[in-house]
Amino acid sequence: MDVKESRRLEIANAARELFTDFGYKSVSMDQIAQKSNVAKGTVYLYFKDKDDLFFHLANELLADIKTFVSSIEVKNLSLFDEIHEVVYNLLMLRTRQKFIYRISREAKELKTPSACSMMSMIEEQITTYIEAKLNEAVEDGVIKHCNTSVLAFSVIKLYSALAFEWEEKHEPLNEKQIAESVSLFIKDGLMAPKNGLADPQKI
Repeated sequence: MDVKESRRLEIANAARELFTDFGYKSVSMDQIAQKSNVAKGTVYLYFKDKDDLFFHLANELLADIKTFVSSIEVKNLSLFDEIHEVVYNLLMLRTRQKFIYRISREAKELKTPSACSMMSMIEEQITTYIEAKLNEAVEDGVIKHCNTSVLAFSVIKLYSALAFEWEEKHEPLNEKQIAESVSLFIKDGLMAPKNGLADPQKI
């Protein structure tokens, strides 16, 4: 890594720490420069503005998500097990990964446009993945013909509701309980019959 790349990385890492501690809205470029131990003008040499820096971090995160999804796909799991492992673990990033957790809370509570945009990008990437998997399953005759865009959206919302909203008024569900609940929605509602009988091995 050359000096420029090293400096760019240091600035990005400093910004991530500040966004994690204080949220996007409360952090200034002056603070980022101070945290990075460089002049404010130096930060602008690498990033056009705070939004540019913020979405640089967002794109890094999306690249990490893509790598994670690829690592799951090579396991050759059943349709449902693969979707569950990907969606559940990515949604859990909101509570396990401090940076995403802070930004997701800001998006929900303050409706900061940049925070909302980042969370939308993450959700869109997950939704696109699910929709592609469902389209493959429809083509292979594993599940019934359906509007896969609507279904992908519904799956995300169901996981999110069970993982986060449910515990606001009930005892939190563990991963197995969430998987079983979503399984009832996907498997029983969508599985295509095979010779008049459901084929549970493929979904």
